[in-house]
Formats: sequence, C-alpha cells, structure tokens
Amino acid sequence: MSKSENKQQPTISQALQEAIAFLQTHQREERVAELLLLFHLGMNKTELLMNMRESMDPVLYAAFRKDVEEHVETGIPLQHLTGEEEFLGRRFYVNRDVLIPRPETEELVLGVEKLIQQQLAGQDLTIADIGTGSGIIATSLKLAFPVAEVIATDISERALLIAKSNSRTLGASIHLKQGSYLEPLRQLEKRVNVLVSNPPYIDEADKENMTDTVKNFDPSLALFADDNGLAAYKEIISGLSDVLAFPAIAAFEIGWQQGTAVRDLLVEKFPSAEVEVRQDINGKDRMVFAWIQE
Repeated sequence: MSKSENKQQPTISQALQEAIAFLQTHQREERVAELLLLFHLGMNKTELLMNMRESMDPVLYAAFRKDVEEHVETGIPLQHLTGEEEFLGRRFYVNRDVLIPRPETEELVLGVEKLIQQQLAGQDLTIADIGTGSGIIATSLKLAFPVAEVIATDISERALLIAKSNSRTLGASIHLKQGSYLEPLRQLEKRVNVLVSNPPYIDEADKENMTDTVKNFDPSLALFADDNGLAAYKEIISGLSDVLAFPAIAAFEIGWQQGTAVRDLLVEKFPSAEVEVRQDINGKDRMVFAWIQE
C-alpha cells in the first residue's frame, strides 16, 4: 500500500481513497477500508464525513495502513482486526475461536422471538442454545426474555470463555455448560421448551470453494460436519425427545440446500409437528422452525 504522495500527513479522505484503491487492486472488498477507518478513528459515519479534510494522526494512520495490508495479504476478516461485530444492534467480542456473527443468524433469533410470543407467551421459559460460539443467540434471547432461564452449550472451552465475556458485558445472565450438542442438557437433567442451534453444517468437500477469509480464520469445528453437512442435525434431532418439555419450539440455521433434509428429519421424529423452512433476506433456505406439541 503506497503512502500518500503528500509530504504532509494525509487527510482522512486521502487515507480512505488510498486504502480503497489498494483493496480494489487486490480484489478485496473496498468497504473494509471505511469500516477499518471508522474503527481506528473511533468515529461514526456522520463524524467521518464531517472530518474528511482533517489530517490523519500519524499513529492512527500507520495502524490503519497495517490492518489494510494484513487483510489484503492474509484474508484476515475485518472482525478479527477490530475484535468485534455487531449483532442485533449490540457489539460482541469475537476472535478466531468463534464464528463471526452473520445477518442470517439475526433472522433466526428474530424468528424464535416471534414464535415464543405467539406460542409460549406468559409461560415460564427455559431456552437452550446448542453450539453457542460467541454467545450471540443465547445472550440475545436472554435480553429479549429477561426472566427466562437460558442455557448455552458448546464443545469448545475457548468459545465458552468468549460467550461468558459477551454475556457479562451485555448484562445477560446465562448458564454456560461445556459438552457436545445435547449432552450438557442431559447432564443437567434439564428439559427446555425452546431449543435453538446454529450447528456446523458445511460439507468438508465444499472447503475448496470457500474464501480464505472463512476457511483460514473461522474455526473448523464450527463449520464442517460429516454426512453431507447433516451430521449435527441428525444427532441433535434424534435426541430432542430427551430434552424438550412439550409443547416446544425447535429452531435451526441451515445451509441453503439443506431445508428439505432437515425438515424431513424433524417430521420423521415428530410426525404431528408444524415444521416450516424459511428463507433469508436473500431468498435462500436458511432456517427451519418446528412447533412440537407432543
């Protein structure tokens, strides 16, 4: 990334345009430049626009340049450079031990909230988030339903440390338990009336088609699953009878080609359940919701 030709320290505008050009040349998303600049300057978009002609502090400029160059060279995600990502209007800490929160998961959480309001309004709630990662689902649902008991499980101890930090920072009291899928609920002898999961669902064979930003930085444990990506769903759904307190809601984030398969697993297990495959904002199958009364 070539330095500004100005002998003086570049303005914020010049630093931004320089970074955008560098990202474009190396086929990286140009929006990374603005987002990194906002982070390093500690400004919002309005403040940035108002200060475009101001000279950039040399220390901040050097740090900004370093991050842009590292992103281009390695593909390191923006969120790993800043250490945070927004989810439903809240800031969550993230690192290489957890998946970076994505907009599709926001839709899953909002769908669960609406189903709870429709089907379980006024009832005592026990909610489980299976494979919690950074704790975004568990924390968001606890803040939406403060009196609910929320249990968050993950096989990764490091992920649970991140989830603990996020939940405490945001003032959400959740119960964290380490273990594989439903095993922590069995150990706690807990039955829940809401179970949510965004499990690993990518087939290992698809790894070669993924961007370096994902495959080299997101934890493989949270990405890949056997059996064409369906192994986690099969294990969780087969054990639901052991952990659900009926009537209950079960909700899953899925890969865009897995809607029919996951729906069929739920219907086979609970023939009378109301099961819906729902699309995300991009028109792709992304969520499966089940209302199970038996």
